[in-house]
Amino acid sequence: MVQVDVFWAYGFGASLAVAAGSQLATAAKASKLNPAKSPFESRYFVWTVLFLALIWSPTGMLLLVRHPSWETMQVAESFSSLNEFLVLAFGITNVTQGILGFLISYKLMQSGKHYLANLNWMIGYFGMFFILVYGWDGLGIDRFFYDRDMVSGSPAWTAGVGTGGTVMGTATAAWNFLTSSVAITLYLDGIYLLPPFAALMYLWHSEALANEGRPITFWGYAPTLLVSYLVAVFVVSLGAAIFSAVVVNYVGALLGVGHHIDRALGHVPAETTSHIMSYIIGLPLALSVLWFTVLKPNGLVHRVLSPWCLDRATPSSTSPIAQKA
Repeated sequence: MVQVDVFWAYGFGASLAVAAGSQLATAAKASKLNPAKSPFESRYFVWTVLFLALIWSPTGMLLLVRHPSWETMQVAESFSSLNEFLVLAFGITNVTQGILGFLISYKLMQSGKHYLANLNWMIGYFGMFFILVYGWDGLGIDRFFYDRDMVSGSPAWTAGVGTGGTVMGTATAAWNFLTSSVAITLYLDGIYLLPPFAALMYLWHSEALANEGRPITFWGYAPTLLVSYLVAVFVVSLGAAIFSAVVVNYVGALLGVGHHIDRALGHVPAETTSHIMSYIIGLPLALSVLWFTVLKPNGLVHRVLSPWCLDRATPSSTSPIAQKA
């Protein structure tokens, strides 16, 4: 989706830097070059940009062309109704935001802040999931599960048509969405996108471990890396987004913001100021609770991410290092 892909691009770029950042800094020091040498001169940066431009960005463009309403979170009626500058900006930011994520994670890795570098790529996924779940009007999930292209001639989205605003309606919509035309396009995108991303992540991280004298075998460590990444994305990041959405929603309720579907349909006053304040108060509150409970250093999330944190990573017992031990 246009509104979330900038966050996802950031997460992709930051993730690749986590895999490559350590050997970038090590190579600079080993060759007696300035440790702060620009990462733009590295092959890792070049491959990251190629991935963003040739693999990641086209997947978003495909969705925008085939499903313009869904890809814009039901804002656009058709591709032709989109402003041309918005389309250009979408293609550009899918690359530039990934570069930004790469650079920030690289700098953190270069400073030895491995855990913060991992939290940096998770920020991208958190932003993506929060918009999908809650959005700017509390109806993110309702917009997400409405596929206007599922049935030819389907009407434009209106508040509540996606899920009905109920838990059962959301579950039913999620089930139906799995076989929708949008989902089929997403599956095609995944087949094209995920294998090269996984390959780069594994190859670069295994290279980093080898540079530190901790070589690994594919079957001995790749599953560990995969599980760690997936848990960080779909349990931690998605869970944090859902928790934050709940907090923001209840803060809004305390401030007098009515039911979001009723607000969107004009059945209750908009209370725009209170709605904005619910984000300003609710998001910092939710993130503070998450930080002091599960996100703080050496906490639960840090342990989940340990395979990707070189200061904590422990190769599998099937690796050469473990076998010698």
